[in-house]
Amino acid sequence: MIWATACMLPVLSSAQTTYHIKGQLPTGYQAVKAVMSYPPDDKGGEYKSDTALIKNGQFGFSGEIGRPQLAELNLIMPRSKAKPDRQKLSDESGNMKNVGLFYLDGDVHVTFDREGMASYTGGGNEQKAWEYYGGEVGKRSKAGDKNKDGLALIADATREVIRNYPDSYVGVDLLDIFTQAAINPGLVGPMYLGLSKRMQQSEKVLKWKPKLDKARDLVSGNVVAPDFTINDTEGKPVSLSAYRGNYVLVDFWASWCVPCRRENPNVLAAYEKYKNKGFKVLGVSLDTDRKLWLKAIKEDKLPWKQVCDFKADQGKAAKAYEISSIPSNVLIDPNGKIVGKDLRGGVLHDRLAELIK
Repeated sequence: MIWATACMLPVLSSAQTTYHIKGQLPTGYQAVKAVMSYPPDDKGGEYKSDTALIKNGQFGFSGEIGRPQLAELNLIMPRSKAKPDRQKLSDESGNMKNVGLFYLDGDVHVTFDREGMASYTGGGNEQKAWEYYGGEVGKRSKAGDKNKDGLALIADATREVIRNYPDSYVGVDLLDIFTQAAINPGLVGPMYLGLSKRMQQSEKVLKWKPKLDKARDLVSGNVVAPDFTINDTEGKPVSLSAYRGNYVLVDFWASWCVPCRRENPNVLAAYEKYKNKGFKVLGVSLDTDRKLWLKAIKEDKLPWKQVCDFKADQGKAAKAYEISSIPSNVLIDPNGKIVGKDLRGGVLHDRLAELIK
């Protein structure tokens, strides 16, 4: 039995996914050809591009691929003397005109209406998972939670995809968004565990899994937080080590960072709840303009100590903590060890509730 299983592995690994894409346009629609682009594999190289002429409002693509991939379809219009604003690819709602996004997975039918908006029928499990994701994003966008930015909405929708389609490449592909830069283990870790064993062993996941493991180690409570000294709003030096004996959230932000400013009320709520229980916040700004920095502190009514060396991401603290994007934060325990990173929204409150009784 062991021998038989071993012999089957090469067959499984070389399995190909067959796809047939059929497109339909309204009578009289002016597009002349369709161009479909997609990654040929998971190695991160150049996208492959296929072109089909449109005849009698119809076009099609067929082929095989190593595994289902997300494809982008663009309708090419003839050169026109029309005004430029009639050639826009999106409407006022942000929906894409003359563009389709779908998975190369079985028989997929793409139908464009007279406004150039695409709809889909058919497809396999990956296409169903992709359409489910689109529905989740749409539902959350309409709900309009002003305390969540676009990335947080995408994270919520990705969790739901993984929960309902754990054996889908759609979840793996969506995780690209959260694993290309620094990984937040509190966000990515549960998503990884929600994937099927097969998806956990997929090529993409195996590439970033070591980075997830490293990020987990960082917040395990075994890593001492690097110290730094930066001047505050009055020009007086402030050292992180002065906060020993307390839980301290080192909050990286900037006046020009919209998601940071949107997150500030959440940090303020956590501060008010735990400030009398040994919890402090130290704001580290990546601003380069002193006036804008001070103005933002006043506007957002931030009561905790703020420091800035006006060197953006080349500042002492930003370099010490390898901050590549903001908002970002690091939670440090009374012993000066890191116990959390990139804790935003309810995740920050949950972690503080675990630690501060």
